[in-house]
Formats: sequence, structure tokens, C-alpha cells
Amino acid sequence: MNLLNISFVILIIAGLLLVVYGLQKKSQLTMLFGGMAFLAPIFYFIGWTPLLPFVAPIALVISYLGKKKVKPLKHTL
Repeated sequence: MNLLNISFVILIIAGLLLVVYGLQKKSQLTMLFGGMAFLAPIFYFIGWTPLLPFVAPIALVISYLGKKKVKPLKHTL
């Protein structure tokens, strides 16, 4: 495994953590950046480099749907 692949694996893990953190905090921007950091190396690994310009719109749709599906918890006292 060369240094580029190791860096991409670290970027995938960081992107996944950002997406989960964005879901917890209901932050669409954090989910967007996490989705881009998660999807770009995956597209590179599977050989879909011509589709890399579409990573940002795909991440935007994922973050929009992720924000819409999260329902706030109601605290009762």
C-alpha cells in the first residue's frame, strides 16, 4: 500500500466521522464536507475518476436528505 492509498483511507474515515457528527448536530455544512471527503477517494479507488466533478452535487443531495430525515428529540420535564 503506498502513501496515497493510506492518505485516502484516512480521508474516508475522517469524512465518515464528519457525516456522523453533522447528523448528530444537524449541520448540513458538516455533512456536505464529510460527504465530499468520503466520496472522492471512493470514486478514485473504484476507477470512476471522470465522475469526480459530480462528487460535490452528490454530497449536497446527501446532506440535504440527511438534514431532512433527522428529527429533533423532544424533551419532556
